Amino acid sequence: MSAALSASGQGARVTVIEGAPRLGRKILASGNGRCNLANAGEPRYYGEAAWALQVFSACPVTQVLAFFEELGLVAVEEAGGRIYPGCGQAAAVLDVLRAEIERRHIPVICEAPVAKLCQTSSGFRADTPKGSFAASRTIVACGGMAGGKLGHDGKAYQLLTGLGHTLIFPRPALTQIEAEKRAVKGLSGLRLPARLTLCEGKRPVSAAQGEVLFTDYGVSGVCAMQLSRDAEEMLAKGKQPTLYIDFSPMLGIIPRVYDRVPAQDPEKNLPAVRACIEKRRHILPPEGILTGLAPRLLSEKLRGLTAEQTARALAAYPVPITGVRGFEHAQVTSGGIACREFSPATLESSLCPGLYCAGEMLNVDGDCGGFNLQFAFATGILAGKHAAE
Repeated sequence: MSAALSASGQGARVTVIEGAPRLGRKILASGNGRCNLANAGEPRYYGEAAWALQVFSACPVTQVLAFFEELGLVAVEEAGGRIYPGCGQAAAVLDVLRAEIERRHIPVICEAPVAKLCQTSSGFRADTPKGSFAASRTIVACGGMAGGKLGHDGKAYQLLTGLGHTLIFPRPALTQIEAEKRAVKGLSGLRLPARLTLCEGKRPVSAAQGEVLFTDYGVSGVCAMQLSRDAEEMLAKGKQPTLYIDFSPMLGIIPRVYDRVPAQDPEKNLPAVRACIEKRRHILPPEGILTGLAPRLLSEKLRGLTAEQTARALAAYPVPITGVRGFEHAQVTSGGIACREFSPATLESSLCPGLYCAGEMLNVDGDCGGFNLQFAFATGILAGKHAAE
């Protein structure tokens, strides 16, 4: 939608071909229904991250926000640089995009998934169940495989690989983590603040802090999902990742933070936790040492441990990782069409002049916090602008 409006704004005649029954349904599911549409902080991207930074040199966050301001959207910045619609409703973002497309009378052909994209002597031809469409220039912005019915099944990549482009194997990212059952047994439904450190052995790889949710299959919550990309990559290489959960934020030992944090020794806070438990030993009976400190499910899980074992469990509770949940649960896709085959300034293909690509189709993914939608909007704006020139 941003690509269509950007191209139309340059005077181009545009047609949107959409596989779903309606445009933009995935926006409504973003940011827990609030649509975190951008982030004013330091960029946090993976895949071809350096290429993504060149995109933001050409279309910074200020330009993305100006684009939406011209459509009538009021946006506000919250903690961590996260930018949301002022009304707190994802529908507001979708409404301004749809309204402007309708106001400009841009044709939208829904329920028309493109089966094949061909290069012709005059440009390109897209074959769909509703007929074939020809254009001198084409922008492919089909999204990724994440989100179940809101994503695609992988066939959309063939539109570009069929024209010679390279596909980096797509994997789910920002998804829940699956764990050995014994580690999470009895904790399902428990939600509490914690610091999570992903390790290979005891070597810290990455970390995040926030609210962790225990499930019957493993752990969820934004802080866990932030680490799923690294966990999946380790598993794909045959390594055995372990998630160490530090409950120090719950204990009041370290501040509560809701974001990525520097990786450190998973037992760094053990001395402080040990001191906390030792102090409680002098005022509470052994069977009640966690009363008023930890939720009942966690207290029952740790019942029968010695004071030292309890301290270690609260400072670095080990959760062996067995996998990550698939695309139907993931928020974004890692991998995709190789960015190096497109100009970061214009999004035009170096292999097929007149062909452009934008959004999650490309081999770039970001952390939670508005990074992924910002990349989608920025690439759409650039692709539309330059396709129309």
